[in-house]
Amino acid sequence: MSQSRPALTAVTTALAAGALLAVTALPTTAAAARQAAPAQQKATGVQTTTVRYGPFTIPATDGHDHGGTGNRIKFNVQKPCDDCFITGFKPNLVYADGSNANVNTGPMLHHAVFGNHWKRDTVCNGPQRIFATGNERVETVLPSGYGVKVGKGERWNMLYDLMNHAPQSKEVYISVTFTHESATGSGIKPVTPIWMDAGGCLGSVYDAPEGVSEKTRQWRSTVSGKLVHMRGHLHHAGHSVWTENLTTGELLCKIVAEEGGTPEFIDPHGNTEISDMPPCSGNPLGRIDRGDVLKITSRYEIEGHVHDDVMGIMVGWVAKD
Repeated sequence: MSQSRPALTAVTTALAAGALLAVTALPTTAAAARQAAPAQQKATGVQTTTVRYGPFTIPATDGHDHGGTGNRIKFNVQKPCDDCFITGFKPNLVYADGSNANVNTGPMLHHAVFGNHWKRDTVCNGPQRIFATGNERVETVLPSGYGVKVGKGERWNMLYDLMNHAPQSKEVYISVTFTHESATGSGIKPVTPIWMDAGGCLGSVYDAPEGVSEKTRQWRSTVSGKLVHMRGHLHHAGHSVWTENLTTGELLCKIVAEEGGTPEFIDPHGNTEISDMPPCSGNPLGRIDRGDVLKITSRYEIEGHVHDDVMGIMVGWVAKD
């Protein structure tokens, strides 16, 4: 079963407080830099760029404990483009030959969060979190005409935590395929990420009791605009997660998790992991006005024992007025 480590609370707190420099950065070797170099398929218009981050070596399991990197931050990681709009984001964890690295062979993409230390997060007022994924590896495709603006010279950081269910160490890469186009002459409307977190701003993790439970958190919006896309993240035994606008009474997005849907998401011991969390997308999903109260609800249905350090997160993108 996948469980976050207590260290995640401290790291998330550091992110929310803007204290990224409190975490030691890993050195970037020349080989790693070469692996991270993007492979662009088109020179103009809409482009597809796959960026590999790594390699990362995940320790083997030790008895009943999963092997893992723990939470690490890499600074100034490769972006797919400069002065551009990102319109799609497809994460994965792969071996050197490009094949999927998933829990059936050991490795697990516990989480990866791409952030910008020079922009402020809308909800938590720390460094802005741009994109994030867990082992569900769901693709985000923004509605036509919308994109995440990447400024010229903008610098990204990546928080990651990788785990291993196998008795041998594994070497893997975090691979992300972006779709994007130049901002020059573009008619794309920029979108701003909002990070809705049932665990709160000072730490995403919380303990879920045995049985059915729900954890909620509210946020009073500081922005006005159209919500056009939302994606979610839960841990093992997570049933669903949803965000609603309490001011208008509108359900903005509800995502029901699939667990163990394909063999790659079943580990060597027969334990299942979240395999799909279909995102919500629309033009718009709903409207948010400054002062509206948004509520996220994270639902777990657990048999057997308490699950420590679970998460309930939804990331949305708003086209501000």
